[in-house]
Amino acid sequence: MSYYAEKDFFDDPALLELVQQVLSGNLTLKWYEVETTRVRARPADPARGLTYQDCNLGPYGYDAIPEFLRDRYSMAARGSVLVEKLPDLGYTINRRSDVWADNVAELYEEAKARRWAPAVDIPWAELLAEPRPVRDAAMAQACTLLEEVALVAMEAPGRWVFSINQEFIEQKSFLCAQMLDEARHVEACRKRALVSGKGLGRASATAEQALKELLSAETYPEASLGTNLLLGSFVLAMYRALATLADTQADRLFGTLSAQDVARSVAYGMGHMRYHLAHQPGKAETLSDYLDRTEHTVVGIVGSSEFLEPLVLLAAGARDAAALARGATFARRWFTTALEQYFERCEAVGLTGRRQRSRLSRLAASLAA
Repeated sequence: MSYYAEKDFFDDPALLELVQQVLSGNLTLKWYEVETTRVRARPADPARGLTYQDCNLGPYGYDAIPEFLRDRYSMAARGSVLVEKLPDLGYTINRRSDVWADNVAELYEEAKARRWAPAVDIPWAELLAEPRPVRDAAMAQACTLLEEVALVAMEAPGRWVFSINQEFIEQKSFLCAQMLDEARHVEACRKRALVSGKGLGRASATAEQALKELLSAETYPEASLGTNLLLGSFVLAMYRALATLADTQADRLFGTLSAQDVARSVAYGMGHMRYHLAHQPGKAETLSDYLDRTEHTVVGIVGSSEFLEPLVLLAAGARDAAALARGATFARRWFTTALEQYFERCEAVGLTGRRQRSRLSRLAASLAA
């Protein structure tokens, strides 16, 4: 639906006359003595620079945001003076505890400070030295699946950011940083697959169906829980595994730098759930029910042959039976460790009893048998 301003400003003689007056030096200065709170933001750490935490002052700060936003639906900056006829942008998420996390401002600052560029920060030349058919094929396939994952992780915040009230500017900024992080992962995964000469591998139907289900969450708390905490826990483990199994600095950096980005999303997901449930404890059962329905998606992603088999081969280093047995042992241990870390995060944010309730526990038990 299109929006049109109340008038065509080319046909506004009063505005055009005002422009002429101002450009002749006759200022109105209506803004000059505006009644807003006077503050002076200073960096607490000059080496780090002026951060959002340093700007958390009075009505300009995020501590001043109320639980319910009832009168600010335009693009007016938080703390500015409102005037008549500001347009309503139609925000549908206007409750602080639906989106906020106490760590979100810090995570946004970290995302900027720790940004990296795949084009120059990965020593790609290392991977051109000599062909390694098994390893190169396994990495190309793993990166093909991780590119699919990163694409959805990039699109998920974009689905919600325009619906969230702009008073939550630090949180919206972090969502944009998440999109940049995941765009970086799309780039890095694609380049890692292509640089070895193997090219991209096979798309995964099970993984893509699972990812689409996560992308289609009905509420923002569900979307954040599903992508940041559930999916994020396993993607973090995936990148850490690639770093652990790396035999070059290039692959080690590819895994560790990607993991540090995903770790921020997991940290936000935990902070968000902790804040959400502290203010809306009645939602714990609703979100637990969401996980009951949704946890199967990680099986479709990490259990797909397009990821699990490359992981086994990377751990094995060869295709003989003894090597594959070692690789399978690594993959089994990797899955159970990632699962345990996910359960610990759920418990930490207030989704108690997840280990006992989840079908993932039964799967892990069958794998251990």
